Amino acid sequence: MKDGTKQHANHSWRQAVTKVWAPSMKNLTTFTPQRLLKPLCLLVLVFIPLNMLFSPIFDFFTNENRGSSWTVTMTAYAFILTAMPFLIVPVLFMRSRNEKLILRSILVFFIYAFLFTMYSAQDLFYPMYGLVSLLGTTLVAVLFYVSARGGIVSAKEVFQFFVVAAALVVVPMLLVQTDPQHFAELSAEFGANTILYGYENPRPVGWVSTISLSLLTAYVMTKPNEGVRPIFLLLIVIASMTLFWSGSRGGIITFSTGILFVLFFSKTKNMKGILLIVVLILVGGTFSHFLYLPGDSYGIFVRIGQTLEAKSIAAASTGRAEIWQNVFLYILERPFLGYGYLPHKSLEGLAFGSAHNIIMDLWLGFGLIIGTIVILFGVMLWARAFDFFRKANDQYISALFCVVTTLLVYSMVSGPYARTFPLLLFAVSFGVILGRRSSKANMGL
Repeated sequence: MKDGTKQHANHSWRQAVTKVWAPSMKNLTTFTPQRLLKPLCLLVLVFIPLNMLFSPIFDFFTNENRGSSWTVTMTAYAFILTAMPFLIVPVLFMRSRNEKLILRSILVFFIYAFLFTMYSAQDLFYPMYGLVSLLGTTLVAVLFYVSARGGIVSAKEVFQFFVVAAALVVVPMLLVQTDPQHFAELSAEFGANTILYGYENPRPVGWVSTISLSLLTAYVMTKPNEGVRPIFLLLIVIASMTLFWSGSRGGIITFSTGILFVLFFSKTKNMKGILLIVVLILVGGTFSHFLYLPGDSYGIFVRIGQTLEAKSIAAASTGRAEIWQNVFLYILERPFLGYGYLPHKSLEGLAFGSAHNIIMDLWLGFGLIIGTIVILFGVMLWARAFDFFRKANDQYISALFCVVTTLLVYSMVSGPYARTFPLLLFAVSFGVILGRRSSKANMGL
């Protein structure tokens, strides 16, 4: 009898334990890595505007002691490096034959790039920083590709986060205007081109404001003839004002090129929106003319005046002609192997962190053969994105495609590809476009 009672008690105890643990065990058994995709996407998307807000403010209070200002890039690099173990998860969902082929090609390239750079580079700090940034943002592109393909994230959601970020491009400029005297003192001590709240110099501000302006303008110009929210119009004025204030001539050129390209090939053209955009950009440019300029490197009207007064091509191109000439000579010295990724800091005559031309940098780093293969691979992927942009005829896809195209054009005259933050914006946009393209193809559309 006692044995029966004891057996009954044990049975009751097992039932109770089962009721308590069954839901937890069920959750454990049903958990898959795919559930990480949405949180990872949100983490990246939330990080972008937060970084643009808090990094300049941090610099505002601390860069007097540090004497440097590029926390937006440094924070993005730290974020990518920390998130790298989690960003490997999306690779598991590259399952089709073409996806696996592309993934293996990327893997082979990065193994070669790391090993060859470690063998060839005299100073590993900058090359390793560049390669880690490139690898991390490539994994971000894979994350958003897989997520967009599976319907986990949409182009509209990404666009909305980018719009929030677009509102924050003005933060460093506003901080400068709050206390021009203090900023002038910092510039005199450290140099106007090394002190800019959150950004190492006005060019990265030009990159980010160009990206934001391209995003907003492409959206309004390709949106069907419907009313546009006033907030978008205000943000276009803000982005254009910041771009003109930064003095980025390359930003003006690449923005115009990207927008005209998208507008020419877009099936939907909002003519009222186009005229309104032109007026708003002129308004933003006019406002920028009355703001405090920390030095000769700021202000688009000042920079254009310098270009017109320049007595040589090298001066008009801010030294780019000389950089490109020196890079070309180095390429001819080692045309087949190259010098490893971003070797500029250790090569005489190349004091900047990049060649300010992505094609020349790939040839310089990996030689003409491998560099050209990488370039053609990138052109192939861009062509797929372009094909989907044409077929989708969607204002959100158009806006993200304009970001991609503008950044690629910008990389022909400047060095956003050598900085983590612009690469991050590019990776998110590119991944979403290719992911949506894959999704539509799988549905037979």
